[in-house]
Amino acid sequence: MENFKQQIPNALTILRIILIPVFIFLAMKNYYIPALIVFIVAALSDTLDGIIARKYNYVSNFGKIIDPLADKLLVASALIIFSYWGILYWWLTTIILFRELFITIYRESLKKRNIFLAANSWGKAKTTAQMVTIIVTLAYRTAVTYIVIIDKILLILYFLIAFLAWFSAGIYVFQVWKESDEKKQN
Repeated sequence: MENFKQQIPNALTILRIILIPVFIFLAMKNYYIPALIVFIVAALSDTLDGIIARKYNYVSNFGKIIDPLADKLLVASALIIFSYWGILYWWLTTIILFRELFITIYRESLKKRNIFLAANSWGKAKTTAQMVTIIVTLAYRTAVTYIVIIDKILLILYFLIAFLAWFSAGIYVFQVWKESDEKKQN
């Protein structure tokens, strides 16, 4: 039974991965409310699997690799859809997604040197800001009328997310550099 409980975070991560194509299908068919609901469930599954994994120490190598990947795929799918819909500039989506690709490659290169880059508070804040802003954008998309000021506010939020994303990436790089420098001095 204990082994089953330990798999709950991984099962929630797999659920999130399964929900991504469902979300994409619903969003591309302009089923805005169902797409919003599916995205919220997927985002909540991320929060729940993290809480369970930390509280009960159910951390697995699978979860360490697949959980952040699932988050990145979920966010990427939403941002690409928003660009397709004309809500978000393609270049802004590219800047945000390039950060995700950079950090993924950076993490993998560090693993080869036996350095494991854990999520920090800036990275978690970035992910939370992305999820909340995406949910707000999807909720706004369900509205019958569009309000120019809300369009502008959402765009500003995505600019702030891009800044936060790259700022958190810089913190990760600095963190590794500082730890490597301290090891060299000892």
